Amino acid sequence: MIYLDTSAFLKLCFLETGSQTVQDAVFVQDHPLPVWDILKAEMLDALQLKVFRKEISGKEAGHLTELFDVRLRKGQYYSPEIDRYALMTTSRKMSRRTPETGCRTMDILHVACARNLRADTFISFDDRQRPLAEAVGLNLVPGYTGGE
Repeated sequence: MIYLDTSAFLKLCFLETGSQTVQDAVFVQDHPLPVWDILKAEMLDALQLKVFRKEISGKEAGHLTELFDVRLRKGQYYSPEIDRYALMTTSRKMSRRTPETGCRTMDILHVACARNLRADTFISFDDRQRPLAEAVGLNLVPGYTGGE
């Protein structure tokens, strides 16, 4: 299973650097993408931030939100059951690496969620998050070498 953090998930909606990498990885997998509460909240807020920055219109954000919901209903995405205790335990262990990685709480929660869901591939365009994911045994998508 592939786990996309928010930086990667947004590249399914917008043609930008890294979009082709994400599209290629998602296209060849057989499983729906996991979308848990935090990812969904970050995704929807990121769309509103694009409106604030005047990168897209409110109408476009509404259309993308609707498209997201349609894909969720169709089974292209799914909402996994998250064991909150296990997630927080994993997150707490991973936060010990923050002095080395500079990861923020949300970075750690995404990596912890991917680990707890037993994802085999992790896609992120965050230079702090990627080393953490690799350090805890997640495979990173090849071909991406740096960025946000």
